[in-house]
Amino acid sequence: MNIHIALYKWKDAVSQQAIAQALADVASLANKIPGIIEIVTGENTSKYSEGYSHVILVRGENQAAIDAYRAHPDHATVAQTIAAMEDRGVGVDFCAK
Repeated sequence: MNIHIALYKWKDAVSQQAIAQALADVASLANKIPGIIEIVTGENTSKYSEGYSHVILVRGENQAAIDAYRAHPDHATVAQTIAAMEDRGVGVDFCAK
């Protein structure tokens, strides 16, 4: 199984409603892309968050599924929205053993 994690710090002017909609749009991709096991999103509650307030976690059957997620046109649309909203973002990809 391959996992993609994205952490976000948002620009000050971004509303909680806009964040919630963007995360819902990402989560809705789970049933559209073969090989994606699940997509979960949420608020980061760690005391070590360093300002990264929200998380997206994508579990795929393999790297090809994660690649298909990134290449999907609906992902490209929401990724553009998030890019305009984020102050900073961090991505992590790994193969779970």
